[in-house]
Order: sequence, then C-alpha cells, then structure tokens
Amino acid sequence: MCSNGLIVFSADVEADRVLLECEECMTGRWGPDEELHFLTTDMLTRPATYDEIRAMGWSLLIQAP
Repeated sequence: MCSNGLIVFSADVEADRVLLECEECMTGRWGPDEELHFLTTDMLTRPATYDEIRAMGWSLLIQAP
C-alpha cells in the first residue's frame, strides 16, 4: 500500500466486506495485518460505517484528525 495516501475504511458493496483502502494509489487490503494488497479500481466501494468497522473488530484503528 502507498504510504503517502490517506488509508480509509471502505465497504465492498458486492462482497459485503470492509477493507482498508489507500486513496492515493487505489490499493486495498482485507485486514490491517494482511501483507497482500490488490487494486480497488474495479471494485464498487463506499465509505464503511462505524458499525461495519466495529463488527470487523477494527474500531481501535480509527484515528480522529
């Protein structure tokens, strides 16, 4: 993943899963510890809700600006 871009929580609409996505290089990971990344340009995503993020057990990863 790009270290220059903002990492956001996105929801894959088709797979009903939450992923971490870099807004700079448009790559994603299925989890914070996942080494493999993939392009998200062909995916239909939307911003993940707090409840979706919490359901994944990732609420502690949220950092306020």
